[in-house]
Amino acid sequence: MPAKETTEITGLLTRRAFSRRAFGAAGLGLLPVTSIQEQDNAATPRNDTAGLGEKPADLSISDWEEVRTRYTNVLQRYGARLSLEQKQRIGRILTENEHMLASIRSFVVQNGDPSACTLRLDLS
Repeated sequence: MPAKETTEITGLLTRRAFSRRAFGAAGLGLLPVTSIQEQDNAATPRNDTAGLGEKPADLSISDWEEVRTRYTNVLQRYGARLSLEQKQRIGRILTENEHMLASIRSFVVQNGDPSACTLRLDLS
């Protein structure tokens, strides 16, 4: 039986079928990609910041730019699949995360400081 299965499998892939598929794949590689990129650019607006709202007063300009950049990246990747409510929720989540990150970034750490994960015993 194994010999019969082998002949059936080899019958599916002939030299002509292989060359047709290889030629088709090579032809697809030569097609211009600009039309696909234009469709993607038209489908996802790059300056859509409706989900973000106004800049919070307690965020710096650089922190707000980071929020906008992350929001734009999410819209570029998933923008066509998201509703307006989902976009607004993502904007709120990114803003809250930036608030938490800003408080962590403001903590001053020196080179000689030990890790915060170490256990410090005080034997006095």
